[in-house]
Amino acid sequence: MNKKLVIIGAGALAGVLSAGAGVYFFKPDLFPGSVGSNGAAAGKPAKTEPKDKKHESEVGAELEVFVVNLASSGQGRYLRTTLSLGVKSEREKNKIKEFTGPIRHAVIMYLTERKVEELTAPEGKEKLRHALHEQINEAIGQKLVSSVYFKEFLIQ
Repeated sequence: MNKKLVIIGAGALAGVLSAGAGVYFFKPDLFPGSVGSNGAAAGKPAKTEPKDKKHESEVGAELEVFVVNLASSGQGRYLRTTLSLGVKSEREKNKIKEFTGPIRHAVIMYLTERKVEELTAPEGKEKLRHALHEQINEAIGQKLVSSVYFKEFLIQ
């Protein structure tokens, strides 16, 4: 009978320990100051999200495909890209459609001045995204577009 109690006790202890370990690893925020809760126990300040920057919903305004010749010193290179513009509402999306001509003109003129070397690095693409954002808002005449996204980006 003594042997049965030891086996039952060991089984219960193993169950409690495994449940505790599961909670510790899968829900670390339940243990304040633990290593799993944003590194606060390691002497690092806990990470907090900035309260003033809230996620604002965006509506995507899709533009037609752009195919342009890139500026190059030698053999001709082409860029094919598709852009999606982030705006705040359906009304602004419809306004983007009204400005499709000036937007396409501004994007094409800006892209044809770019060199292949500028666009192949990830930093170059990010820089291009920000520059297109400025060019598009300038073509519209107001800050209607909140962000520009590449849906396709191919250099050949």
